[in-house]
Amino acid sequence: MIHFIKEGDFFKLGLNLHRAPGGFVAMWIWFDFAKYETFCARFRLRLHRSPRIMRSVERVNIIEGYLAARDLELVHREVLHDLNATEAEVIRTNEPLAYIKPI
Repeated sequence: MIHFIKEGDFFKLGLNLHRAPGGFVAMWIWFDFAKYETFCARFRLRLHRSPRIMRSVERVNIIEGYLAARDLELVHREVLHDLNATEAEVIRTNEPLAYIKPI
């Protein structure tokens, strides 16, 4: 699909066209469902000062971005089971010494 957007709007999947100060920008954006990754190929034609044609390619992994924004880490299920078992064992050994008993 072709989308004519204003500068600062959200990008949509497909071809995004908009005017930039002193030029024109075309961006091709798509989502790879197998890798949970967005791909953006940007082409800019700058007509003021020293005219140039600029291009860039960027890939962003959605899951890694979500985890990084919330300061989280990806942990294997086996590690979580081991941590829960260790925590349960420590709670049982310290329970007689606790002032407030767990329910």
